[in-house]
Amino acid sequence: MKIALIGDSFCADTGYKTWPDLVKVELKASFISKGVLGANQYTILRQTKKLLNLDPDLIIFTHTDPYRLANRHDRSLGARPCEMHKDDDAVWRAGHDYFEQIMDFGFHELSHIALVNECWKIGCKTKMLHLYSFSTKELNYRDYDWDVYLPNAYTEKSLARISYDYQTPDSHKYDWIKSGWKTLPNHMNYEGNKVVSEIVLDMLQ
Repeated sequence: MKIALIGDSFCADTGYKTWPDLVKVELKASFISKGVLGANQYTILRQTKKLLNLDPDLIIFTHTDPYRLANRHDRSLGARPCEMHKDDDAVWRAGHDYFEQIMDFGFHELSHIALVNECWKIGCKTKMLHLYSFSTKELNYRDYDWDVYLPNAYTEKSLARISYDYQTPDSHKYDWIKSGWKTLPNHMNYEGNKVVSEIVLDMLQ
């Protein structure tokens, strides 16, 4: 079985005992991993188009929020990173100025809905699971409720909401943890990663 993993930082870490690794081992699968820190939804769509040419048996998405800027540099142009790096170079400065001077939240919310639906539309002949990194339950919305309800989607909690419950590092509980390993891979401890793996595996039953 060949699984494609596409999304943002909630699926970017595929190391030992992370939720992608647990799913891969349980299903005896190989992985094509395209999780990117700070990915915007348009990048996720672009990656979907590319990965469909590799004929995966399953695509697992972690769809991000509407407010990250699509850009040809594939940088993490969210409001906070742009604020932090506004003096680094012209791209970060342009992102910062966009958020400060130009951004229309409703446009981004409607665009997000279209992009998530397009991911489903172009890949609908392939088995897909949809996880949502964020939802309006955490971030609310300005003009348009941007939650998207797709077939084979987990909507009980966002990955961000799950991660809030598993923020206490638990590395000390496991004798296989080596020095220097991440304490919160995919923004949650190893117990949280196991919870997400169980959600994914339950969805596949």
